[in-house]
Amino acid sequence: MRTLAAILLIPALLAPGAAAGDTTPPTAPAELRVDAVTCESAVLTWSAATDDVGVAAYDVYHDGQLVRSVPGDTTSATLPVVGGATWGWYVNARDAAGNVSQAGPTVTVTPPFCEADREAPTTPGGLSATATGTTVALSWAAATDDVAVTAYVVHRDGEPVGTVTGSAANPPATSFTDSGLRPRTGYRYTVLARDAQGNASARSEPVDVTTGAGCAGPVCGVAEVTAESDLPWGLVQLPDGSVLYGRRDVFDIMVMNPDGSGKRSVGTVPDVAGTNGEGGVLGLAISPDFATDGWLYVYHTSATDNRIVRIRYDGTLRTETREVLLTGIPRNKYHNGGRLRFGPDGMLYAAAGDGQDPDQAQDLASLGGKVLRLHPDGSVPADNPFAGSYVWSYGHRNPQGLAFDSRGRLWEQEFGNNVMDETNLVVRGGNYGWPACEGTAGDCAGPGLIAPVRTYPVAAASCSGIAVVRDVLYIACLRGTRVYRAVISGDTLTDVQQYFVGTYGRLRTVEPSIDGNLWLTTSTRGDKDSVPGNSAERVLKVTLGE
Repeated sequence: MRTLAAILLIPALLAPGAAAGDTTPPTAPAELRVDAVTCESAVLTWSAATDDVGVAAYDVYHDGQLVRSVPGDTTSATLPVVGGATWGWYVNARDAAGNVSQAGPTVTVTPPFCEADREAPTTPGGLSATATGTTVALSWAAATDDVAVTAYVVHRDGEPVGTVTGSAANPPATSFTDSGLRPRTGYRYTVLARDAQGNASARSEPVDVTTGAGCAGPVCGVAEVTAESDLPWGLVQLPDGSVLYGRRDVFDIMVMNPDGSGKRSVGTVPDVAGTNGEGGVLGLAISPDFATDGWLYVYHTSATDNRIVRIRYDGTLRTETREVLLTGIPRNKYHNGGRLRFGPDGMLYAAAGDGQDPDQAQDLASLGGKVLRLHPDGSVPADNPFAGSYVWSYGHRNPQGLAFDSRGRLWEQEFGNNVMDETNLVVRGGNYGWPACEGTAGDCAGPGLIAPVRTYPVAAASCSGIAVVRDVLYIACLRGTRVYRAVISGDTLTDVQQYFVGTYGRLRTVEPSIDGNLWLTTSTRGDKDSVPGNSAERVLKVTLGE
């Protein structure tokens, strides 16, 4: 049964008098194609879905972001595009009761630019560098272009180390911070400008700088521990120092020593299925009593849902011990959530996405769009806010970050649609507003809605994992290709800084290490499909300052 809030939030495209008791979703739309492609628009067409009652609407998505909704008797849409950018579209069908289909196939297109641009930007000037310990801060004067400068590429000793991106409407910043360098070492930097069509300026005049005797900042060093051909999603470090991480599309668990040696697969998680998007083997957590019980907890996608299981690990994944703890978390191509975290209360917390059905986030009868809380054995805690329910908080879109601070408070990181991401301080029974509210945009004044502690523009964020070390919050961002660092001060986040902007590409997971530092994983290729082994990723170790 849907809550009153959910009923009020059903989109206007749904027909009045929605069929009560209809729980069967439509079939997935198929046969997508793109026609009439110009530099500003394209026409997307698909074959009609079917439903036991009737299709009320189609939702058109671009790589997990809702672009447009059209009535159920329409099987095409004219969509805005940007020349030169690659778009991956797919369509979900929705019936009058709010049931949402699984996503149809993805069709991609790269529209042409509106006009040929063969003129490179001018060369950036005035490059300066200041070393503070093992961190170098760079700044330069903006370049110019006949159309627009859209990026600056920073080179250290002749090799690219970061890309500062922007657009014609939002020019890229003219500064860059390079962290984790060697002490007492000389470096030479240059920077070049690039436009949207790939024309690049000459490199700037170089600037030389020598780092200090030791680390004087929050980030003191970065080292690649291992390379990986699949997507490392969940990662945990065991009491003996060894590291386990899941390979999302291969469906197995890897183990390695802290230095990356001894890496091997320890077994495949049973009953995992991809989604041709972002499903597979997702979050990992180990029991608070792992040294004695050996339980490894896994959040994964199956053919029908997302679920949480536990399997004993003793150097091998003992799949015969698997226990399915929770099923029925909505799945779809995107919005599967996936992060697991044990709290100081000994309970397991899980970040569950809305399965691309926004209405579920407000429906307390659904596990979608929620932070869930369960006993380690999978039972419902008696002190959960809604009797007999796993729901701890609701009104979430696609949460993928969970972390606890020294006061035992739960911080959560959540993807926005196309306006803003949000960092939330989660409280028992709290409603965080989705789908009426995205960050602070939309109808956010409803009674009882809890505002985010901080928001970030989607283009500079799309953040997944979070970690807390010494009451500092670290946030790993995909589209934003950076790590945010923020000091937890009371109920606020202060002294917000950005690291690794464009240095390592898309960043998925950040986890505390047992020596007080950070693990960091990349997610740069193949993270929008379910093809195993088509990535080129890295697991990094970040050494933090005091």
